[in-house]
Amino acid sequence: MHSQEDFHSAATPEFLAFLEDEVHQEPKPLTRAPIQGWIQVAFWGLRIYIAVMLIMVAIGFARGIH
Repeated sequence: MHSQEDFHSAATPEFLAFLEDEVHQEPKPLTRAPIQGWIQVAFWGLRIYIAVMLIMVAIGFARGIH
C-alpha cells in the first residue's frame, strides 16, 4: 500500500513536460463513424420496435380511459 506522502508528492519533470505539450493542443473534431451492414439493420429494427411499443401503449392507454 502507498503511504500518504506518495499521493501528495510533487509532479515529476516528465509529467510537467507532457502536460505542457497537451495543454496547447486543439481538440480534434468529432466525426460520425459510418454505420453499415447488420448494425444498420439492427438500428432500424430498434426504431420499428420502439414505434410498435408506442402504438401499443397508446392503444392500452386509450382503452383504459373508457
